Amino acid sequence: MAGEFCLAAASNAVGTLMVNYLVRPIKQSIRYSFRFHKVVQELHEQQKNLKREQTRVKEDVKEAELQIQTQVIEDYVDEWLTNAENALNDVQSLVHRVEENKRCFGSCPTWCRRYRLSKEIEKKIAYISKLVEDSHFKRIGHRAELPGLEFFTSKHILASKSSTAAFNKIMEALKDDKVNMIGVWGMGGVGKTTLVKEVGKKTKELRCFHKVIEVVVSQTSIIENIQYKIADFLDLKFEKTTKEGKAEELWLRLKKEEKVLIILDDMWNEVQLNEIGLPLNENGNGCKIILTTRRMTVCESMECQVIVPVDVLDNDEAWTLFRMKAYLDERVSRDIIETAKEVAKECKGLPVAIVTLAKALKGTKTVKGWEVARKKLERSRLMEVGNIEEEEEKNAYLCVKMSYEYLKKETTKRCFLLCALYPEDHSIDVKHLVRYAWGLELFGKADSIEEVRIQVLEAIDYLKDSCLLLKDEDVERYDP
Repeated sequence: MAGEFCLAAASNAVGTLMVNYLVRPIKQSIRYSFRFHKVVQELHEQQKNLKREQTRVKEDVKEAELQIQTQVIEDYVDEWLTNAENALNDVQSLVHRVEENKRCFGSCPTWCRRYRLSKEIEKKIAYISKLVEDSHFKRIGHRAELPGLEFFTSKHILASKSSTAAFNKIMEALKDDKVNMIGVWGMGGVGKTTLVKEVGKKTKELRCFHKVIEVVVSQTSIIENIQYKIADFLDLKFEKTTKEGKAEELWLRLKKEEKVLIILDDMWNEVQLNEIGLPLNENGNGCKIILTTRRMTVCESMECQVIVPVDVLDNDEAWTLFRMKAYLDERVSRDIIETAKEVAKECKGLPVAIVTLAKALKGTKTVKGWEVARKKLERSRLMEVGNIEEEEEKNAYLCVKMSYEYLKKETTKRCFLLCALYPEDHSIDVKHLVRYAWGLELFGKADSIEEVRIQVLEAIDYLKDSCLLLKDEDVERYDP
């Protein structure tokens, strides 16, 4: 009985092995061979399906990039498009082999070759079918972080005693949960904007805040303009049309965000935060705000819990910055150095005045040239400068004025004056600048608008190098 059982078990085992390793492969081979034409037909159908989905995804990508120019396409979408392109190329290769085999089958039919090709095609059909199934993405892309959000450190920025102390004080205040409003106060051109940008960059590096948003407010602080700028950073599309409706949408959105730092730069007057839609930090949600202003009264009226003053550079710091920007190294004669020091003193420690004037005079190679510059500044100081009350701001104005006068080309001066017609803190589109220059014939009667464009771009580069124009965050836009 036991022997019969063992014999039956052995028979079953042998039978199973024969089915698995002999019968099924033969059956599969015969199926591949006899279904060859149907498999090729399925391949063509899947090829059409994949091409259709590839076209649709490409259109979705194009639409996403048009809606937001800084849209970054998701890696998985790019990967899918690459895989789809490769799969379609593989199909072309397989189709080519099918055609070759058809010609061969007529004279020397071989079931083995047809079997191998049919098996390869079925694998490709399954792969393409999965690609088609995976082509419906929930999200095509996301908004990229602009360079302006990263607050790149300016090259050769001199950290003064005042700015270093102010930086440390701001960072300490940001750590304090009881402090929601910080005021940075100092005269125009002293470096407040540069300072808070460095603060923004540091907080990003340390991951102190989920988002850092910088908005230039300026003298004409229009609430809706501020709302739109903040909404743009949040990638928020307003549904309401009124100022109050937008404020409510911003408030609700920011209340949901964790740890948001908002920098309101260049404030001239008090603004109501609830009118903008800015909720102050409470229980980890809402905003902390840093504002910069030239007026102490703004800090007081905005009820800043911490007020950080930013002072001018001392004599040694001012000379170090001036010498660096004017390229006055150890090879320059002692007489030039002594005269240049007198010129630097006329800037009264104001960084914006030092940088613009030093850049304007960096090509001056003789003592006489530096003497002319010094006397010119002294004569200018005797003149009345309208609409500027503070003595330090007069210094900045006179230094910028002198930098303008030192521009070598008349066309560059015309370009600067054209930029100066734009409102304060306005981003200037180069395309518009070219059209105005062309229409006003600022560069004479040019043969084509392309010729004007070349001259405008050359003037812009020179003005940037002279620190009379600042590059904006967007491509080919500039702030005067």
